[in-house]
Amino acid sequence: MSVLGPLWFWYQVFLLLTSNTFVSSRRKNQQETLTSVEKSTIQSHNKFGTFQMASHIPHLIIPDCDHILFEKTALANPHSFYRMNLIQGQLEIVPPSPVFSETDEAESNIIADVVIWCRANENLVGHHGGSQGAYTLRDGNILGPDASVVLRTRWNALSISDRRRFPHVAPNFVIELRSAGNSPQYVHRKMLLWINAGVEEGISIDRISNPPTVRIYSFDASTSNVVWQEFVNPQTVTSRVLPGFIMDMRRIL
Repeated sequence: MSVLGPLWFWYQVFLLLTSNTFVSSRRKNQQETLTSVEKSTIQSHNKFGTFQMASHIPHLIIPDCDHILFEKTALANPHSFYRMNLIQGQLEIVPPSPVFSETDEAESNIIADVVIWCRANENLVGHHGGSQGAYTLRDGNILGPDASVVLRTRWNALSISDRRRFPHVAPNFVIELRSAGNSPQYVHRKMLLWINAGVEEGISIDRISNPPTVRIYSFDASTSNVVWQEFVNPQTVTSRVLPGFIMDMRRIL
């Protein structure tokens, strides 16, 4: 990554925060509450609402935001490499950071497995995506997974215009790969958000822990709770939502 990358990112953030539209509507509140989350240990004590954020990388947290500001920020920076989430009314902006080659390879293998399954089951699939996509969920949060599949029934219920940006739909299936910048608690809370918003099955992969672990999350209608199963260093992982989808974890863990 070039030196100009991070400088360009923070310059774009500066333009956002000093724009007339943003300042006129939020000047007083932002002066009091706008904070940049400092570089921390894996388990950060910075929180927004009940959702704990953890990172080695400084994240910018902008309070009192909504989906309109989220979309404006994304559309104004179509070629940027940072990632954004909107969680409980707070915009989380994560600047680009180096990714270890093994993590990068693992993510590529995950996406490859998803794409191969989707191409073999085109009659079932409405949409599939990688880490640059995001979804607007029914609770107002906008989250981006590392991989996702929306089956045709859910996807076809959306208007054409809704499909083009951050569709108002919960994917049927998501995968989150823990990076070195996120704690297990951070990933776990994000998985709870996914499932509570209507995702049928979520898989979190932690190849950093010793031993590596995989959790499969779902919603238990009988108890109205999110439940999960944990597997230690599994050889394969089989989906219960995508028929016949099996990940070879030896290429990922």
